Amino acid sequence: MPTDPELRRKLAKEGRLWAMSLVCAVVGAVTVAVTESVPSGVLAFLSTLAVLGPALYLYERRRRA
Repeated sequence: MPTDPELRRKLAKEGRLWAMSLVCAVVGAVTVAVTESVPSGVLAFLSTLAVLGPALYLYERRRRA
């Protein structure tokens, strides 16, 4: 476990980014599995990214300030 606060902060930021991408990928994959349509899965992925991306960006900006 890293003891350097800066390294911990960077790892936590990376973890949040990976978690967001995992959520987006799962939403897209489940949509493809249910609808059997890749374009709808891509749309679901991008829609989730459009919602969570700005939310994560605002969170990171507020956290930095």
